[in-house]
Amino acid sequence: MRSTMQDIPLTVTRLLVHGALAHGTSRITTWAGTAGGAEPDRRTFLEAGVRAIQLAGALHDEFGVEPGDPVATLMANTADHLEAYLAVPSMGAVLHTLDPWLPADQLVAAARLGGARVLLTDPAGLAPLASVLPRLTHLRHVIVAGGSESAAVVPGTAYSAEVHDYELLIDDRRKRYDWPEIDERDAAVLCHTTSAHAAPRGVAYSHRALYLHALQAQTPQAYGIGVGDLVLPVVPMSRMLAWGLPYAAFAGGASLLLPGIYDQPAPLAEMSERERPTLAVADPATWDGLLEELATRPRDLSCLHEAVVVGGPGEDPGGPLLAQELGWRHGISTAAAWGAPETLSPACVARTEGGGADEAGRYRFPASVEYGVLGPDLAPLPWDGESQGELLLRGPWITASYVEETGQPAPLHEGWLRTGETATISPDGRVAMKPPKEPSPEGR
Repeated sequence: MRSTMQDIPLTVTRLLVHGALAHGTSRITTWAGTAGGAEPDRRTFLEAGVRAIQLAGALHDEFGVEPGDPVATLMANTADHLEAYLAVPSMGAVLHTLDPWLPADQLVAAARLGGARVLLTDPAGLAPLASVLPRLTHLRHVIVAGGSESAAVVPGTAYSAEVHDYELLIDDRRKRYDWPEIDERDAAVLCHTTSAHAAPRGVAYSHRALYLHALQAQTPQAYGIGVGDLVLPVVPMSRMLAWGLPYAAFAGGASLLLPGIYDQPAPLAEMSERERPTLAVADPATWDGLLEELATRPRDLSCLHEAVVVGGPGEDPGGPLLAQELGWRHGISTAAAWGAPETLSPACVARTEGGGADEAGRYRFPASVEYGVLGPDLAPLPWDGESQGELLLRGPWITASYVEETGQPAPLHEGWLRTGETATISPDGRVAMKPPKEPSPEGR
């Protein structure tokens, strides 16, 4: 018997339309510092959705961006960046997120591999862009957000790239867009892995993967966020999609507090006390810096229900000591999240289930992701909590291949991604990451 269910493509366009209409009053707040009495930029999801439509119209009408074309960003965590997150994939183009904090050679390599003719940037990206622009001969248009005074900083015309002011570009554009029909398996976002030892490798996330991950990220097994939450993603939108938070928020209606260029401990403490986020996601170094700031200048962070400490390949997302200090000193519950460019992030989250400190680093994978451990003889190992092997993953948002033919194909074993992580799996299915017995494969 065949199913009688409707088959509707799972696309970023659906996230844009749903968030703007069903959660139109949810807000995006971009911190602007406090100097001179500055106030945060505040937009509703509806306003951001309309501006995304206007951006899509500008990209198509002014620059000829068509489905399948890459459009790059070199930006901080801002509402403007979120509008690009929504507009570019929804028009069928491919969003290529470039990291402003990459070393110049890696930034150039990733930008060239993406090949975008159009790039959006902001004050966070101006200095790195200006330093490498002469080497990005494929660029034809640079769109600068953050005000007309920012656009003047980029000497684009000297290098055959026209410079445009973001606000002037989208001003008075039509507020309707005839979104194309998109195959949910088409690429929506392109990211590049980075390593000091290997060339960047492209990972293209499909619309389907992003849609399903956005749904999963809202669940209690991940962030557990909804309409009543205000989420502070300190993790960059230029790396691993800010650990899934922008799309998850637009899918579920959680408001966003975006730090912009103010991602240092003092302004993070200030914005948290003033704006009252309920969830914050950052790396261990950021949490350590914030704890030092709070020890020097105490702030009321009782608004935070949970602090998520993230870690990537070969990294410890944060051990019991960090969790204990956040809990004992500030009453903040913690969770640890692990991910990699090849997995979307978070791939899995760890929370203590029985109160024991030894459980802090034991991760639960969602039902959508299959997992196992592989021994040195490439045989599967038992789930006994003791047998250490390489963690394998398979699922709808797990990479099957890299974009470029770089001589380094995706590390697969019979269709499973080899993560390079050493792990054990307990009989109840919880995964404990272990220090590698030997250096992980180059570039991971």
